[in-house]
Amino acid sequence: MGHVRLGVLPRTKEWKEVVGLIAAGANVSQIAQATIAAAEKAFSFVMKDVGYTEAVWLMTQMAIAAKKPDILLHLAAAGIHLPADPSLTDVTTAITEALDRRVEGNGKRSDLGMLANRAIVGAVNDVLAPKLHSLFSSDPDTMRAALADLGKPREFGEFSRHFFARLANEGLQYFLSKVVNTQLGEGMRFATMNQAAEFNAALQIHTREASLIVEQFSSEWFSKHRFHEGGDISRKSSDGFAGYALKKMRDELKMGASSDAR
Repeated sequence: MGHVRLGVLPRTKEWKEVVGLIAAGANVSQIAQATIAAAEKAFSFVMKDVGYTEAVWLMTQMAIAAKKPDILLHLAAAGIHLPADPSLTDVTTAITEALDRRVEGNGKRSDLGMLANRAIVGAVNDVLAPKLHSLFSSDPDTMRAALADLGKPREFGEFSRHFFARLANEGLQYFLSKVVNTQLGEGMRFATMNQAAEFNAALQIHTREASLIVEQFSSEWFSKHRFHEGGDISRKSSDGFAGYALKKMRDELKMGASSDAR
């Protein structure tokens, strides 16, 4: 089985601009904008990556399952196999296993798919953990109630926002990590590890703020499609959502530097 790696683009004019911006101490919105421009092909390719589209599909099915007579049965049909009394760890493990099976069936693993896997697991933790008493054990009724909340359009919008914020941050960090390391040390952009960590934290905040545009769109999209599709959402609809939501997120990040300049 092959593995598709994204790599970086160190010899292009666009990538040299990213390095220059970091060295000059530019703000995170300018750096994020330049990074997306330098890695445009990679950020476009994610829309066709099976690991990414499957992660979005599982996210929609977790929300659809909430309104089904048997939540766990619908999740199992979508590939998420849970015990009768699942913990949060059971849920995140089952999601990773579902993604692995789908990717293995497709024959190709990719760095993008791995980023999507981390993003959905992180998003599930974000939205479910506050509703539970423990990561490793849970009252079955409490877990079912937490999963059932995902079926509310507002909750799905929040779930989606966490996913796309994490995915964008993971993607940007993927490309920027090597550059940050070359700018670390006395006389460099980041004199200490703490300064590099502060930059990474600022980038995370930036992607989180940009993801607000996805939250309302996701909520409205989910409500509309669940109604028109009789309480379900098809893979075709999910794939369309995956492409458009990511485009909105990418466009918002591109506009970030322009907004900061005003």
